[in-house]
Amino acid sequence: MDRNGRRLHSLHEREFPLLSLDFHLPAVYIGYMIPRLDRQTSLLLLWSAIITTVLVTMAGAQEAGVVTETRVLSILDFTDNSGSQDYAWLSAGLSDMLVTDLAAADITLVDRDDLNEALAEQSLALAGITDDSALEIGRMVMADAILNGAFAISGNLLRIDARIADVNTGEVITSAAVTGSPDTIFALEAQLAIEICLAMNLEPPPGLGEPGTISLPAARAYYEGIALQSSGDVTAAKQRFEDAARLDPLYAKPRYSLEESWQLLKDFRALRQQREVNALWKKAEALKARLAADPFVTDTDVIMAAYTAGSPTVQIGTPPADGPTLGSCPTPAVCLWNLQMTYWEIGSSSSEYFDETATENATLREIIQLADRADEAWPDDEWLPEILYWKVMAQRWLGEWEEVLAGCERLFIEWPDFRMAWALEDMYETALEEIGG
Repeated sequence: MDRNGRRLHSLHEREFPLLSLDFHLPAVYIGYMIPRLDRQTSLLLLWSAIITTVLVTMAGAQEAGVVTETRVLSILDFTDNSGSQDYAWLSAGLSDMLVTDLAAADITLVDRDDLNEALAEQSLALAGITDDSALEIGRMVMADAILNGAFAISGNLLRIDARIADVNTGEVITSAAVTGSPDTIFALEAQLAIEICLAMNLEPPPGLGEPGTISLPAARAYYEGIALQSSGDVTAAKQRFEDAARLDPLYAKPRYSLEESWQLLKDFRALRQQREVNALWKKAEALKARLAADPFVTDTDVIMAAYTAGSPTVQIGTPPADGPTLGSCPTPAVCLWNLQMTYWEIGSSSSEYFDETATENATLREIIQLADRADEAWPDDEWLPEILYWKVMAQRWLGEWEEVLAGCERLFIEWPDFRMAWALEDMYETALEEIGG
């Protein structure tokens, strides 16, 4: 199968599954097929039924009139007191990781672009601003409080200090400090985030200390790229972002920054291609978040959250911002299946556009691992053969022919009426030829 054939196969695979979407709404149970020529009609029917039912529930929610206080926090870059260029990347890195971790807590964070704009107005840089100017910046971005901090190296230990101050009074609301080996930076940052949450009476969100990569060299390359891009050295920044992606092919953040690099370099073909791939990375991250939620967030939950948040209209057929199309996650198994196909598209596009074979191979490995996870967690789920099929597809693309043979045989025997049997037959015969059977 050539690369164009692989992409066509992916599109074909998406069109045919029959999804019975139980939205758990009163008197609503919708089973539907979405063939290519009927998709818009199906979506219109689906949404008309959902919205009609949800409006009734929304009216009750609005009558309740529940209002929660919004707390707004601005996080500045940390001051580097290490005296070593090896740790300079932590200045932006720590603040960015804290933003990522605290974004899931019950608090509003100031957008980085708004913060940079306020700093530009004051002719300041994020690193090294004074306490007084920090409070002024906090007021400019309409924050209630501002977090700043510093880090230093003492012997073989890294110490990170942070404090949060009220922007109006300057009073220190809380402070926290963590100390440990520089090799455990991700764990130290997670500990700091937990202490900040507890000090502010916030429930620490799950998944702390997962900055999108498990590789410290990849994180360092990424944040060094951020500093270079901010200083105007776009070519060097692009190289560091590419280094980060090479060091960890499943690290999404460097790809988002590469989009800005391509724009600044005026390489508009690469910009378009990067935007296309980045949309897939964002979809994968949203699907992973849905799968990680406890309890699982169904499509019904997403719709109800939008209405209770005051969003009375829905764009038919349009996914939420930075999220998967509604209908992707009626159950955990279907959500994971959609994540597999999203990784497939990421790998195919990355290889085609940027010759990133490492990313392609990493996404194929991720598809296989997701299938193994599903096989263990949901052995009786009716969607399991769909998930296992993509495992076989990934193994076929990696040239793991013994595994392809075993996977095909299992699907043939356990699910003899599987809808993609025709494709499995082709792969099975190819595997036999490759291993000389």
